[in-house]
Amino acid sequence: MKKKIIFSSLGKQLLMPAFLLFAGVFMSVQMSAQSKPSAILNSNGRLQLPTNVALADSYEFSIASLSFQNEAQALEFFKLKSENDFFYRVNLSQQKAYVYLKKTAHPSWTQTEWNNLLNQKTTASPLLN
Repeated sequence: MKKKIIFSSLGKQLLMPAFLLFAGVFMSVQMSAQSKPSAILNSNGRLQLPTNVALADSYEFSIASLSFQNEAQALEFFKLKSENDFFYRVNLSQQKAYVYLKKTAHPSWTQTEWNNLLNQKTTASPLLN
């Protein structure tokens, strides 16, 4: 009988740190998802990264000006626009897309070089539907 009480007490002691660890990880993931810098998608379909913040791994931008019928159409559109050096993800319900830079391919690049590449690619194939 005492073994059950000891185990129960020990279980409660272990449960609280595990819960706090889980909550901390969850909040960290939520905050990092919310803190992406914003890129600008202009009316010509060209994507521009901000130059007034440190280079990030990913940027969010509004796709409210694009008229997708459904999530599948948006996913296919951005899948076709992805390149070896960067790729896109879409959240149609929030009218946002995200560009992820493959910085390991060009570790010394700054926003200037990334903007030059994005400008070149989105001039040849604008983010317009």
